[in-house]
Amino acid sequence: MHLKQSKVSIVKCREYHEFKKVKEAVRQVVDLIGGMESVISPGDHILIKPNLICAADYATGATTNPNVVFAIAELCREVGAKQVTIAEGSAIGHDTEKVFDALGFRKLAQKHNCNLLNFHKDEYAYVMNPLGRQIKRIRIPRAFIESNVVINVPVMKTHDALAVTLGLKNMKGIIHPSDKKRFHKWGLSQTVVDLGHLAMPELTIVDGTVALEGMGPVVGKPVGLGMLLASTDTIAVDRVSMDIMGFGLEEVEYIQLAGEQGLGCTQMDKIKVLGEELSNIKRPFQRLSLDEKLLEEMGIKVIACDACSGCNNVVNAYIHGLHVKGKLEKLKGCTLIYGQNPHMPDEDAQRIIRLGTCTRNVPMNEGVYVPGCPPHPMHISDFIDGKGLEKE
Repeated sequence: MHLKQSKVSIVKCREYHEFKKVKEAVRQVVDLIGGMESVISPGDHILIKPNLICAADYATGATTNPNVVFAIAELCREVGAKQVTIAEGSAIGHDTEKVFDALGFRKLAQKHNCNLLNFHKDEYAYVMNPLGRQIKRIRIPRAFIESNVVINVPVMKTHDALAVTLGLKNMKGIIHPSDKKRFHKWGLSQTVVDLGHLAMPELTIVDGTVALEGMGPVVGKPVGLGMLLASTDTIAVDRVSMDIMGFGLEEVEYIQLAGEQGLGCTQMDKIKVLGEELSNIKRPFQRLSLDEKLLEEMGIKVIACDACSGCNNVVNAYIHGLHVKGKLEKLKGCTLIYGQNPHMPDEDAQRIIRLGTCTRNVPMNEGVYVPGCPPHPMHISDFIDGKGLEKE
């Protein structure tokens, strides 16, 4: 069977604070892959899904540039869209309504004649997922289901649990808040792929105007890349974005799984890149690295037992986060054990912390068990402090 080649376009967008310049860049990046008219028909209801994880300005690299979002909205109108809705469900612990206000999206939606929707306040409907390996059915917002076209607008960012967060991961923002917690319990990489079988957008435009490196997806360092990428193949544009960021396919499990399970193309030699030359715009993103000498001085031992990238990323992010906040003392004398083949250290360990689902059913009677696949960095402290503590 002959498969149509995936196309990914890249254009520069240096003046990303100016709406008119951004709109022209958005038009160019979409025109390179066929134009808005290739995905939108007159009278369509369009849903635009940005990344508004929290109330951090887009200049931090944590959230989608509103100039990009509303430029897309205007271009949708120009090809005959009847209704344009900007929709998001912010991260757990953040009020989506307050995020809309803080980032100016409510006023901008009125100015550009768009609807604004908080997914968490929408009606959810259960949808069956025959291709799902972990998720057999899940709640999806009715507004998402009933839209004619979904346009996905993620930010190019690193991620504490998944290495990177781009188009496919951005769709996790549509699900019910309680299911967001379950994704870590069920296995984050596979559940993100399972969701992709149900909620793949028609068009993904990656916002690389201000990206984020280091301790993403919120508190890393902004990177003014000044570029946009677009494709009707979300996995392909994620793969090209990873290449720009300096990540290999083997480093991002969920994108690798997505390719293997037919969600899109992950093979660079089978993706046609249009516009900017990849070789001219690659910019390796900063990774989290731990100060091994400092850990040794504080008696903190990290034992990774054939660990996957998910747990490795989480542990690094958690320890780094404590260090940045001046709270690394909390782990003094601790031994952190995680990975697919966990085992007790040869020497005596005073305080044992077992991280992740893989360490649950092993012959260990000591320490604190923190569930999740992988556990979220923000939840680890709760278990260590006795909130939801589970000892075995």
